[in-house]
Amino acid sequence: MVEHIVYLHGFNSSPASYKAQQFMHIMARDYAHVKVHVPHLSTWPQEAMTAIVELVHSLTGKVAFVGSSLGGFYATWLAQKFATKAVLINPAVRPDLLLADKLGTNSNYHTDDGEYEFTIKHLEQLKSLVVGPLTRADDFLVLLQTADATLDYQDAVKFYADSQLDITQGGSHAYDNFPQRIPQIMSFLG
Repeated sequence: MVEHIVYLHGFNSSPASYKAQQFMHIMARDYAHVKVHVPHLSTWPQEAMTAIVELVHSLTGKVAFVGSSLGGFYATWLAQKFATKAVLINPAVRPDLLLADKLGTNSNYHTDDGEYEFTIKHLEQLKSLVVGPLTRADDFLVLLQTADATLDYQDAVKFYADSQLDITQGGSHAYDNFPQRIPQIMSFLG
């Protein structure tokens, strides 16, 4: 049985995002036996992954990941590294390509961290985290909505073709009706 879930937020997001807050609230109410960790991820991909690896090494018990958008990309890398399960919500498949148009000044949607420069070095670090064919495709549940205006859901359908795909017509990048999916997420993670 999973004892820890690490929830990974998306690009320019934070633990204060609506989805992260919903997840923490529902988990605390309905699945209090599972400890949920929602770290604030560095804008630098290598720093973000180093921090999560250190977090996982500090935990005792079974760990799983839930990641949204860029967090889904990170969760893929981490689940492969730790040979554990992950649930991906409208995941980015190749953020090193997808986020190229975000080069320049950016800021977080939910915090007052100020502005930062998103650079080619960020994209290079993202590229270094791209995994090849999944060695443990059964360890992934991929929740997709077809009306995601940020990501083409078909990219995830192709990459995660051997994983458990749950495709909902319509929706949005934020993943409409996310709270109703938490029982499914917990059933998958065990």
